[in-house]
Amino acid sequence: MMEQLPENNIDPVEAAVQDDATMPSVGFQLRAGRERLGMSIEDVVAKIKLAPRQIVALEADDFQALPETTFLRGFVRSYAKLLQMEVQPLLDALPGAQVAKVIVDMQMVEAPFPSEKTVRRQNVNLLIAAFIVALLIAGFAAWQAKAPHPAGQATDAASDVAIVETSLPLPEQAEILDGSGVVEAGVPESAVVAPAVQAAPAASVPAAASAPAAVVVKPAAALRLVFDKESWAEIKDQSGKTLIRQVNPAGSELRVEGVAPFTLVIGHAATVHLYYREKPVDLTSYINATSDVARMTLE
Repeated sequence: MMEQLPENNIDPVEAAVQDDATMPSVGFQLRAGRERLGMSIEDVVAKIKLAPRQIVALEADDFQALPETTFLRGFVRSYAKLLQMEVQPLLDALPGAQVAKVIVDMQMVEAPFPSEKTVRRQNVNLLIAAFIVALLIAGFAAWQAKAPHPAGQATDAASDVAIVETSLPLPEQAEILDGSGVVEAGVPESAVVAPAVQAAPAASVPAAASAPAAVVVKPAAALRLVFDKESWAEIKDQSGKTLIRQVNPAGSELRVEGVAPFTLVIGHAATVHLYYREKPVDLTSYINATSDVARMTLE
């Protein structure tokens, strides 16, 4: 009789953490790379503009003494490029990187996809709804045509009824909307006005009540950032929506439009030039001396 082997019930997240534990730490690899090139900590500081204490913390794997994860990954990327090392393995070896990757992969596998049958049913529902609206409009127009008019004011019924044109989309032309429509860049959502449907005139409604309400549109403002060296930037608009969050290479330029006030977080801010409505903004007073990160709000 063959011996039955026990089932392998190891949690994939736990396995990823165990595999990561067998590899040399990020700090050990960075320190070894620096010593291989014969560089001192002062040489590294002069080239990538990090504080000496940050270099020491990186090589000692003391990530608690460093900024949040986004800036930490930027520090490791800059240091690895200076030492001519592969960047991605070091980023994957940072605390929590493998666990987050495994969890995301599992969620992607379990995510359901809409079937063709579901899409067809939604298209049919849209067509039925449009048909019902057309019937209601036609019924209202017929009722208005048969309604009696006061003496001396009898006119052709067709002239008192507004003509409403309604097009019914075919099933294959129906567009499925997920409710997250994006307004064209630089145009606030409040400026988008739905097309009005012409209605029959009502004699009892005062003229002032039919006047359209004024729409106040706040003009869009433009930001421009020029990066002398690689730098990370995050910009949010008036509603708190994130307009941009990315690492920008040296020599690049970033343009962003939105509704003020803007909230900005800029890494390596000493090497960044900021222009608001094409006017330069001095970042010196906003820069944190220990982290070289600027945080500010522009009205």
